[in-house]
Amino acid sequence: MRAWIRLVTLVGILASLVACTGPEAEVAQQDRAQGHYDIGLGALAENNFSKAISEFKLAVEENPRNARHHHGLGNAYLRNNQIDEAIAALRRAGELDPRLSDAFNDLGAAYMRKQMWDPAIDAFRRALANPNYLNPERAYLNLGNIYFIRGQLDQAAEEFRRLLDLFPQLADGHFFLGRTLLAQGKLAEARERIEQAIKHDGTVPTFHLDLGIVLLRSGQRAEARESFRRALDLNPAGPEAEQIRRYLRELN
Repeated sequence: MRAWIRLVTLVGILASLVACTGPEAEVAQQDRAQGHYDIGLGALAENNFSKAISEFKLAVEENPRNARHHHGLGNAYLRNNQIDEAIAALRRAGELDPRLSDAFNDLGAAYMRKQMWDPAIDAFRRALANPNYLNPERAYLNLGNIYFIRGQLDQAAEEFRRLLDLFPQLADGHFFLGRTLLAQGKLAEARERIEQAIKHDGTVPTFHLDLGIVLLRSGQRAEARESFRRALDLNPAGPEAEQIRRYLRELN
């Protein structure tokens, strides 16, 4: 009788071990991972990067095959200026899911922080390779700005034009194309584009600053002064303020 009882007990223990490692345990683990991921997203929304990183790490530990968990971790690292850690996490996200375009865009942004232009370009291209990418404007803006920084102005203008083909109402697209055309000395078209940017969003001081520069170089001093004053009024303590004041002193 005692041997029978021991056998039943052993069978019960084995059954419980199977239950703990079977489908139900896997679902519970995924649920825990999702819980940590959701808390991490909430912490990111509050700019609590250390808590976000901690929660995303726990999510990755619970479910290391989930690309979005790695992406969340990489994004938190990036926003906390931990660039090497961000690159590692974002690369892993891309390996797990090559269709996760936002992860590639963030990876490109991380490479940009390190001025690693070629890997950044490759990352943005991979983001755009997904025809279902919901936010391609981010990658096009970043690509255009890389080419602008590198002095490849024709290529920069091409990327911004592609962006505007998709999003003709995007103020930033018009502005950055206008800035590129200004650098190329194409003043008339630069003015047209920057004025379009202001039409779509007149609250950005830099838009009015660059319009003032275009007007000044075109010999339209009174209009340039008006644009500089508008830029200064919008943000008198901003990073462009001293530059704007210099232009205004030159025009007085």
